[in-house]
Amino acid sequence: MGTINYINLPNRHLKNKIADELFHLGISLNDQVLVEKFDKVKFVLVGGTRERMETLARHLATSILGRAEDDFSFDHSFQNSRYSGYLVGPIFCVNHGIGNPSLSVALHEIFKLLYRARCSDVTLIRIGTCGGIGVDVGTVVVTSEALTVGFEPYYNTSSLGQPLRLPTSAHVDLVEDLLQCRGDNSTFQVVKGKTYCADDFYQAQGRLDGSFCDFDEKGKEEFMNKLQKLGVVNIEMESAGVLGLANRVGVKAAVVCVVIVDRITTDLPQLNKQEFQQIEDHPMQLITAYLQRHIH
Repeated sequence: MGTINYINLPNRHLKNKIADELFHLGISLNDQVLVEKFDKVKFVLVGGTRERMETLARHLATSILGRAEDDFSFDHSFQNSRYSGYLVGPIFCVNHGIGNPSLSVALHEIFKLLYRARCSDVTLIRIGTCGGIGVDVGTVVVTSEALTVGFEPYYNTSSLGQPLRLPTSAHVDLVEDLLQCRGDNSTFQVVKGKTYCADDFYQAQGRLDGSFCDFDEKGKEEFMNKLQKLGVVNIEMESAGVLGLANRVGVKAAVVCVVIVDRITTDLPQLNKQEFQQIEDHPMQLITAYLQRHIH
């Protein structure tokens, strides 16, 4: 038998906490019956919106776990004003909101829950949408590493007012595994590349239409060209947080996003509602294929 890799958080203070609440997820770690519901979790899937994660959880429950669509209930679920989560067998789907600050709160509490539940060999994958950098709309990008401000592969956060930089490389074997999951009959491409993780939707991503802007069209073009030269194929707002925090706690992680706009040619998606829904399903199809390989 192989080594069992239990979640083991690098925080000595947790071992001495008698009472603990996951305030933002709305879960009490003192409720042992509830915590034990999560002890079989092997796959944590996170994404921006509640609707996307609930849809994903329902799809995986029926397509992989064989649960009936007409008589379905989650093993556990919660919804509040910030986050929602859906537990189905060894899969835990949670929405993280937009941007790294919101994401980091969710991940801290998810990691604590998995630690208290004595979970082992956990895989974390973010699925979502992104802007492509010279990449066709509908293409699924599997991130190799995330670049942030200064074009460096670090998640920038802080501790006691001092900078804290966490490496943002994705788990190499997991990335390659995901790339192999594209079926021969798939209608979309899957590529690997670097992701630029921006601090906001407007200036940080080179858009000219925010409430203020300190550059012109030429500056934007130079920014996009630099990203391409660095091997960046897409841009979004959460990859660095996912990879940096996962690396810090020893959880293997990856980021899988579908391109909804090529930022080289335009700033905003030009898709109608039906087209957007079809394209948004591409990461779900890839993740489904991956889980079918690993859930027995």
